Amino acid sequence: MARNSSDTSEEIVTESSSSCEDIKAGKNSFIKWTSNLYERFEETQLYRYFYVTGIALVRKAKRIRRRTLRFVRSHRPQIHLSPRHRRILARAKVSLERAREPFAEGFNWSLEFAEQLRKAKETGDHRKLLGETLRSGVKLCSDTTSRAFNYAAPVGGIAVLLLTIAVYSNLTFALSVEYNGQFVGYVTDESEFIAANQKMRERIVFEEYEYPEDAVPKYTLTIVSRSSVNTEEELTDNLIASSGSELTEAYGLYVADKFVGASYDDEEIESLLETIKDEYRTGDPDEVVEFTDPVTIKEGLYPKTSIVNIAALEEKLKENESEEQTYTVQEGDAPTVIAQKFDMLYADFKALNPDVEKSLLVGQEVLIEKAVPTLGVQVKRTEVYNEEVPFSIEHEQDPNLQQGYTKVTQIGEKGINEVTAEVVYVDGVEQSRTILSTTVLKEPVNEVMIVGGKQPLTQLPASAMTTDSYFIWPVDGGYLSCGFYGYYNHGGMDIAAKMGTAVRASASGTVVAAFNYTNGAYGRYVIVDHGGGVQTLYAHNSQVYVQVGEWVEQGQLIAAVGATGNAYGNHCHFEVRVNGVRKDPAGYIGTVYNR
Repeated sequence: MARNSSDTSEEIVTESSSSCEDIKAGKNSFIKWTSNLYERFEETQLYRYFYVTGIALVRKAKRIRRRTLRFVRSHRPQIHLSPRHRRILARAKVSLERAREPFAEGFNWSLEFAEQLRKAKETGDHRKLLGETLRSGVKLCSDTTSRAFNYAAPVGGIAVLLLTIAVYSNLTFALSVEYNGQFVGYVTDESEFIAANQKMRERIVFEEYEYPEDAVPKYTLTIVSRSSVNTEEELTDNLIASSGSELTEAYGLYVADKFVGASYDDEEIESLLETIKDEYRTGDPDEVVEFTDPVTIKEGLYPKTSIVNIAALEEKLKENESEEQTYTVQEGDAPTVIAQKFDMLYADFKALNPDVEKSLLVGQEVLIEKAVPTLGVQVKRTEVYNEEVPFSIEHEQDPNLQQGYTKVTQIGEKGINEVTAEVVYVDGVEQSRTILSTTVLKEPVNEVMIVGGKQPLTQLPASAMTTDSYFIWPVDGGYLSCGFYGYYNHGGMDIAAKMGTAVRASASGTVVAAFNYTNGAYGRYVIVDHGGGVQTLYAHNSQVYVQVGEWVEQGQLIAAVGATGNAYGNHCHFEVRVNGVRKDPAGYIGTVYNR
């Protein structure tokens, strides 16, 4: 039986030992699993967020405590409390003393326990003492902790909440940027790095720098304080620093956000810009001189090779972005034809060539496009000038004189207006003119002309269609600017003249069309029927003075030169139609003014 009992005991011991080993192995496995789980948690973004928030909370709390104590100490002599406030403060002090009592009791108890434990170790009764003391300590700590928690929990909860809000509001998600193996900063968006990289390339335009073709920015999402996020300029500086270039602090000049050059002295750059403006100033106190593109000076890191002297900077600013373009006048060209060749508005063409209506010779060069400098200058000023006002012509018909006879009995005089206008120039070329006011200085005096009225022309013989005996030049002056079929489908003759110049009936007849408003391509126009299937047309007028059904004499005022409808510049478009077919007017009135 004893042997069996012994065997049984050995089996129990063996099983117990096996169980202990299993428990130990399970415990180690659990600890290892927990450790791996914790390590994986450490790698997560959530852990980083909690970690950063926790550290920031502790720092924030310490900072608040230091500032509060500093404030109280510095203002203690200045604090004057009323009796009521003193009573409130006394009650608060009593409450704090009561809250402190459990902690004081616990501290005293710990001192007594340490002394008793020392003595018990000497007698060998320390285990019994530990058990008794543990029970009483738990009871004391439980009561003390409970009382302290009742006081501290609300205040602590509010403090933690406020600190958490303060810290969280200062944190943000950002992208950590690593480029070409180097950390360059934090950005909120990938586009910020792309823009900074482009600016870096512009800044080191003078540097012999080889861009890494295989360098790709590496972005990592992280949590940082808002103050750690880099601006575009800071990121540009960091990229330049990582390029290996020799850097220096300087001031960069940008035109339309494009880097031009850098200098150590920003005042020299500003002085240069003012000097360029001075070239366009006239001394008028009301004029406004400014650059056509935004110009900025930015302080930052620049490669030393980007630093240039002021003379070189001025030369770069005055370089042309596009060169001047000219055209050599060919046979058959007219101002309007040239403008159409280059798809230009006639007003723009004339602005570049102000005298083109006065002189246009074969072989002459006209300006199509002016050279555009890197830095354009716009001037806006108010100008006051005198402008001539054309006079009208009054006709007095003498039935005893042959038709075609004219005699001026009173010479006309032009009037004068004082005009105030706001004019805008860009690089010296007028771009727009806005009339602000007009004052009449002198009224025009009309010209009086006697015209023959005998045997008015009512029908043209067929034999007369090839002579100019029955027709007169329809405009007071002017010149041929574009002939018959000078360009596709141009079935008449263009006679250029100033706006308002008199347009007269080339021959007597009946008005069959009169539009004193813009009507299609002809604008304001008049058609006179001379009988025998012959008609004349006068188009693009600024004013029409006759009505349908009215009889007009040869040389009678019927309209004024203008540029209505499809017209480039002021001119009279004159047509001769025979049985509905347009004929070359040169065969009827010649090609020059002959009156």
